Amino acid sequence: MNRDKQIKDVGLVEAEKRRWQLVAFSLLAFMALLVLVLLGKSTSTKTIFIPPNANAAGKPFWVADAGASPDYFQMTADYVAQLALTGDAKNAPYNLDRLLAIAHPAIKGALKAQMDAVALKMRKENLTQVFYPLEYTVGDNKPVVAIKGALKTWVGDKLISSRDTLYRMTFSIETGRIYLTEFKEASASDPLNAILKPEAAPNATP
Repeated sequence: MNRDKQIKDVGLVEAEKRRWQLVAFSLLAFMALLVLVLLGKSTSTKTIFIPPNANAAGKPFWVADAGASPDYFQMTADYVAQLALTGDAKNAPYNLDRLLAIAHPAIKGALKAQMDAVALKMRKENLTQVFYPLEYTVGDNKPVVAIKGALKTWVGDKLISSRDTLYRMTFSIETGRIYLTEFKEASASDPLNAILKPEAAPNATP
């Protein structure tokens, strides 16, 4: 690989990371505004929002005190996926802080341990990874989202892995606030964990 191609490849990786970081930041700002609005609403009010990003602008969603529309869960799942699966050792602490802010207290300890292990490996091996979402499946009458995508990993400027992955995220809405209660790699035969019971304990197992 010549020097010019190496520089180009590194530039592409950095540009892709910046793009997804911008998406995550935009969603974070929007979700913070959403929480502030909901705090001023009565529990019987259903509030309709229009997302700030152009791709989702045609999909308004609603949020109430004890529930939300499927589009809201999909948008939040996309935000979680980028924080958890896109980045390198430098931005890992920032991503972890944002991820823990949305995590349910019951899974924060396990989720932090999981993400700390990933960050340590990134630092030791000079890894960068980017998750490219391709397909979303949202549970019927259940706040569960499965995201299918490609997870690519680089060592420096060399692509060492590209694999199809499927992750499941489960959420809860409490007093108008959304919490992540499960984040794990899922099975293609049962991406939404159809046998999951409502009272099952939150899970952060990778």
